[in-house]
Amino acid sequence: MSGFERRARWRLVALAVALLALWWIASAGGAAPEEQSLMGRVQAAQKFLAAWRAENGTASQADVDPWGCGLIGVEWSHTTTTLGRLEAKRTACNPAWAGQFLRWYREAGLQAGDRVAVYSSASFPGLLLSAWLAAEAAGLEPLVVVSLGASTWGANHPELPWPAIEAALEQNGYLGGRADFYSLGGGGEAGGGLLPEAVAGLRAAARSRGVPLLEADSLAGMVEAKSGLLRSNDVRLLVTIGGPHSSLGDDPEALRFPPGLVFPEQARNAGNGVVAAALEAGLPVLHLLNIEGLARRVGIPFDAAPGSGLPPRVHPAWALVGLALFLGALFTHRRWRLV
Repeated sequence: MSGFERRARWRLVALAVALLALWWIASAGGAAPEEQSLMGRVQAAQKFLAAWRAENGTASQADVDPWGCGLIGVEWSHTTTTLGRLEAKRTACNPAWAGQFLRWYREAGLQAGDRVAVYSSASFPGLLLSAWLAAEAAGLEPLVVVSLGASTWGANHPELPWPAIEAALEQNGYLGGRADFYSLGGGGEAGGGLLPEAVAGLRAAARSRGVPLLEADSLAGMVEAKSGLLRSNDVRLLVTIGGPHSSLGDDPEALRFPPGLVFPEQARNAGNGVVAAALEAGLPVLHLLNIEGLARRVGIPFDAAPGSGLPPRVHPAWALVGLALFLGALFTHRRWRLV
């Protein structure tokens, strides 16, 4: 082997070591300490709920809630609005979502003291809890509106609508407050499609919690009511979870609206609901639907046992450093010469 070949081999070894070290530096730690702390808080709240439900006889069966999150409902009840996938509801309970919410809040430019609106269906109580606790952990002021009707496997247990779950969490120190408003959910968010006794039960649950119901005589009226709350509360980010009827409205094109964090300049197919009104007013929207696709995009396993946390978030600058190292090594070889 010639001296040049030996030098070339050592340069390649040095490049491999440098790139490996760069990868380790860029990805070490995974979730940040504040993300890990928050995920631990969410997990503690879930363990409490699971034990509380076991005590009062409303626990889910082990094959339905194998990881004991305490936030899985039933397949059908009188407060069920639509069909939903059990796998998506279980995935939504992964505490890693709380850390991901922190990342989204930072990406949206939110600072402590900013107001974030969380407009959620009771269909995804796991995501609702994570979004709410992440807002509290970030020092944000959450404006929470929950649509009480839920799809299958959401907060649709006949004895445990969302207000009962929320009350248990607040009274035992896992939530810092209560929702600002509820709506009935269902068609028009006015209980459409629900039996009268279901609507009466949801109204009673809201009264027992002391949370006012947002009501309107039409879907457009509900869209305006929720949009008005954004304006009057100086909201900096709208989070929509699940499919409350007012979020995207009744425009079929809204089915193509992408999940995830969407800024006004990126808006397409936003429908004719609150999401469109927020984007038109210059607010970013964090839209959580199509949980399987969104989970795979952010690196949260779909329908799998919660792991140790979130995947590392690697800054694009590290990729540029790695590329520069590669190109630097490349041009030390004789066959590569600029002409």
